Amino acid sequence: MSKTKETTYQIDQPVVFFPGTLCDERVFNACWQHLDIPMRAFVPLQWAEDLAQMKMLSTDRLAYFEQPVHLVGYSMGGYIAALTAIENKNRIASLTLIGSACDELPKDEIQQRQQLLKLIKNKQYTGMTEKRLKHFFHNSHHQHGEYLNIVKQMEQDLGAAVLAAQIAATQPRQNLLPSLAKCAFPIHLVSGEEDNFVDKSTMLAMHKQLTNSDMTLIENAGHMLPIEQSRRLAEYLASKIA
Repeated sequence: MSKTKETTYQIDQPVVFFPGTLCDERVFNACWQHLDIPMRAFVPLQWAEDLAQMKMLSTDRLAYFEQPVHLVGYSMGGYIAALTAIENKNRIASLTLIGSACDELPKDEIQQRQQLLKLIKNKQYTGMTEKRLKHFFHNSHHQHGEYLNIVKQMEQDLGAAVLAAQIAATQPRQNLLPSLAKCAFPIHLVSGEEDNFVDKSTMLAMHKQLTNSDMTLIENAGHMLPIEQSRRLAEYLASKIA
C-alpha cells in the first residue's frame, strides 16, 4: 500500500466489492475515487433473483484473478461476501465487513421483512420515508442532500422488484460466525460510530467470537459509512489490504 501526492491510496492486490440492499456501484463510487486498485471487481448483486444467483455472481468475480482475493462487503453484501469466503477459503486473502452482521436475523426483523414483502407483492410499497432514509445516516448528515440523494436515487433506479428479491434471498439465513471463526484469513470489522443497524454492541460481540478479527469504528458516520466517510474508509481499506 502506498500513498500518492493526490491522497489516492494504491492497493496492488485484487479486491472484490459487494454492495448492500438496494445498492449498486454508487455506494462505493466516492470511496473508489480515493483508491487506485488496478485489480478491482464488483459483484452486481442487484442482478440476482435469488441466493444461488448471488453466489454464482460472486464466484464468477473471484475467477477474474489467479491470486488470493480480498473481499469487501457492505451491509447485506457483507453477508454474501462472508458466505463466499467460507465456501472458497483457499481463494481468500482477507474479508472486510462494513456495517455488516453475519449472524441469524432477529425475529422482529424477519417479521418486518415479511411485512415489507407483502406490501411489495400487493403493490402497496411506496419507497422509503424521509425518516427511514435519515435513519441510515449519522445525525450530522441528515441535512446533507448530496448523500441522501445517492441512496434515494439507487432505490428509485433499482426498484421494488430488486428489493423483494434481495430480502427473499437473505432470509431466513444461517449464522456464519462459527464458520468464519475457523477460517485462517484475517477479518476486518468496520462500521460507523452511529450505525443504527449494526451497532457497537453487535460489532463487539462479533469481534469477540471471531478471534481472527480486528474492529474499527469510524466517527461521524452511520450505516452509510462508504458514502459519509468515503476518504476515511479508503484510507482504512488501504491500511488493511496489503
